[in-house]
Formats: sequence, structure tokens, C-alpha cells
Amino acid sequence: MRRLTGGMVLGAVVTLLAAAPARAQYVYFGGGANIPMSTFKDDFKTGWIVSGGLGTEVGDKGLWVEGEGWYFNNKAKASCIGCGDAKAWSALGALGYDLMHGKKWTPYLLGGAGVMHPKGGKTSFAYSAALGASFQAGSSVNVFLEARWLAGTGDNSDAKMVPITAGLAIHFGKKKM
Repeated sequence: MRRLTGGMVLGAVVTLLAAAPARAQYVYFGGGANIPMSTFKDDFKTGWIVSGGLGTEVGDKGLWVEGEGWYFNNKAKASCIGCGDAKAWSALGALGYDLMHGKKWTPYLLGGAGVMHPKGGKTSFAYSAALGASFQAGSSVNVFLEARWLAGTGDNSDAKMVPITAGLAIHFGKKKM
């Protein structure tokens, strides 16, 4: 059921991206610190995380959708005997909203769902929520800074984290702002 739900979310995002005009699409890349939360922090140190994705505007009022890929690595604490490093990838579909659409900078909100797969583990449903800010850095480039809640469920329910990332979004044609 979890795989079906994640697949349906990603399928919906891909369908929306394919149906959108090319003028409103963008690609983004980012990275930063991955701060473990809840019981995840008991065994793992702050690590690193990278992300990339493809997105498009939905209309002209600040709504957007994207497909996201994430990879993280958190080293085990010395007190965690027999623990290996926590490494996982995640694929999410997300819906975002620019709070000050059309300005040189805008805060935004984002929510997403998909799947998480730890190295050597089972794939499970994952969910995410973010608050960030995007700054216009040129006619087709934005710089963003974001804090996010990213969590797994089921076998990965201990995997709860707050990635703090920065990155670039490159727009094709019309800029996202």
C-alpha cells in the first residue's frame, strides 16, 4: 500500500509537469546539514543532505509542484555499538506556494509525500513540510534557503530529520518568482 501511495503521488507530479507549458518549468539543486530529530538523534550525528528536482508553476498566483530527489548520510555516534552510518534516498512529490509571488524575494511553504529507502532497509512512505525563502539572482536563477521536516514511516519511522539547505533554481523561459 505504501509503495502504491508513493507511486501515485510521484505519478501525479510527473503528469502535471508533462502537461505544463515549458515556459514555467525549472530544475533545482541544493545541499546542506541534516539534523537528526526524535529517537534518530540518539544514535546519529548531524550529517549532510543533497537534493535535486524538477518543477513547474500551476497558474500565475504562486502555486507550484515539483518532483524531488534526496540523499542523506548521518554518521553513527560512538555510543551506538554496531550501528552503521544512516544513508538513504527519498523521492517526493511536493506542492508549494510563494507567499509574495512576483517579488524579488519570497517566503514559501511546501508540503510533500513519497517514499524513503535506507541502505539495506525497506522502502516506506515518507512525508515532508518546509518553510523557505527564494531570492532572485538573475533573470532565470533563484537562490533559496530552506528548513524542512522530513520523516519516514513504518520500518523507517525513526528516520525523522530537519534538513537545512541552500541551493539554486534554474528556470527555463519565464522565471518562477
